[in-house]
Amino acid sequence: MSRDIPRYPDPRRAVITGIGPVTPIGTGKSAFWQGLLAEKSPIARVRSFDASANKAQCAAEMLDFDVNQWFPSHEAKRWDRCTQFAMVGTKLAIEDAGLDLAPGSKYPRIGVSFGSALGGIADAERHHAKFLSEGVKSVPRALALQIYGGSTHSNISIHFGLQGPATTHSNSCASGNVALGDALRLIREGHADVIIAGASEAPLSPLTFTAFDLIHTMSRWQGDPIAHACRPFDVGRDGFVMGEGAACFVVESYDHATRRGARIYAELVGFSLTSEAHHMTIPRPDGEPLYRTMQMALDDARLNASDIAYVSAHASSTPQNDVNEAAQIAALFGPDTPPTSGTKPYTGHALGAAGAMECAITLLGMENGWLPPTLHLEKTNCAPLDYVPYHGREAEVRAALLNSFGFGGVDSSLVVAKV
Repeated sequence: MSRDIPRYPDPRRAVITGIGPVTPIGTGKSAFWQGLLAEKSPIARVRSFDASANKAQCAAEMLDFDVNQWFPSHEAKRWDRCTQFAMVGTKLAIEDAGLDLAPGSKYPRIGVSFGSALGGIADAERHHAKFLSEGVKSVPRALALQIYGGSTHSNISIHFGLQGPATTHSNSCASGNVALGDALRLIREGHADVIIAGASEAPLSPLTFTAFDLIHTMSRWQGDPIAHACRPFDVGRDGFVMGEGAACFVVESYDHATRRGARIYAELVGFSLTSEAHHMTIPRPDGEPLYRTMQMALDDARLNASDIAYVSAHASSTPQNDVNEAAQIAALFGPDTPPTSGTKPYTGHALGAAGAMECAITLLGMENGWLPPTLHLEKTNCAPLDYVPYHGREAEVRAALLNSFGFGGVDSSLVVAKV
């Protein structure tokens, strides 16, 4: 006996209808946008712990973040800081999308695709230090549930009643891009009507910060102003500056969005994910994997390079990565290379959340006809691209390419386009 299995049109279109940024320059879409227009970096000397013994001295911190502005303390105390960022970002994205989720209801066609490089490791570190000094009684009863890798997506699903596919992507600094890419796949293949996608990171604690400092990946800039420690593509760049926060999105099928009259920011049209299979921290010198990754994303989007009007570069402000990325962008696009900017001076490098934050910047730029600048760029030794230096500028962008690369040679590219 056979039976018909319902099939969805292949592929279904995936669109972004809600944005929830939680960043050092602003939480919520309006504050975040004003932070972008201010064209100032929040990077300063580390204040949340003593970093005086480190060579790296600065970060982009969320010093004024208070989760109790959005959630009651009896709920929020069960979440580590990384999950708190994510829960606030999710709440803001859902509100921005006008998605009506009734408290206590269950939604089998709504899922979660989330990213984080380190998850609850910083909270685990803090509690470990307390455990060593105060013993077993100091350990919170919920610690094991707070710091495991899938804690964030699990808490989002539980709190909002989302019973669709739910997963966490831990792909180093590409985690946010990968979470959005997987949301595209889940919508395309009909596994869900709506996906809460995004990424969160809370890595600013002494041991974690020191670990990254010891492998010489972070900036050791001691000049004035200290915010210039993050200077993508600049000849003086010497490493990334760690940041924290989250960016969350409502991704839904085009049909679902139009049926409920949702405002659409852009469509997710292409994604690619590759591995350089070369080294944990050093990019392959010839840059071929970066070129191939970007081309695969364009192929998936069924677009030509000439269709892209803006490139959001990974632009980590590290010496070799910026050179490689710029060279491959120039090779891919040729003489008509579109404006390309690196926006990490706005947020610091929030590791797994970086790509999600940069997607939020790109989407708001597309909505408002504005290209975000590469702050702190005075002179470059990278390929001669239009880096949108110093200040943003007005421009219409119909389609954009977003790069996120990570430790271990993880390369990802995402393509978004106006509907």
